[in-house]
Amino acid sequence: MNHDPTTIAVLRRALDEVLLDARFRRNRSASALEIAEHILAQAAAGERDLERLKSSAFSKLRGERVQNQAA
Repeated sequence: MNHDPTTIAVLRRALDEVLLDARFRRNRSASALEIAEHILAQAAAGERDLERLKSSAFSKLRGERVQNQAA
């Protein structure tokens, strides 16, 4: 999986913001690694929007089934 530098920056920012959010610290239903893998999977499916990546990660934390949201 190869991503351009801009995409990598968005993925990194999404991961950082999710891991720093109080919802992640309170609800440890997924590890940091699982969240990172989830964000990468969303990117592999074509998602590039920061807010949708974060929303998808928070849905995973809540235990919701997450489908690819890329348009």
